[in-house]
Amino acid sequence: MNKYDWLSLMMVGICIVLSFFINENNKYPGIFLLVFSVLTITGVIFAFLSKKWSNIILRSALNIASFVFFFFLLLAMGIGER
Repeated sequence: MNKYDWLSLMMVGICIVLSFFINENNKYPGIFLLVFSVLTITGVIFAFLSKKWSNIILRSALNIASFVFFFFLLLAMGIGER
């Protein structure tokens, strides 16, 4: 594994750790969505820079899956407020 593989995995880890800090008292969930989207895009870019097809597919899927999970988490929090 090269440094881009590790950076791509680190972006997934950061996204997972940040998801623990979201609660129903956040006034600005859009900021978390912006940070998550930036982390996901950089993770996918790092995955493509690794230049191995298996790593590209796996790391891109992990980054996109973490973003989709986070998006559904924010959506559920928004529905729960009503």
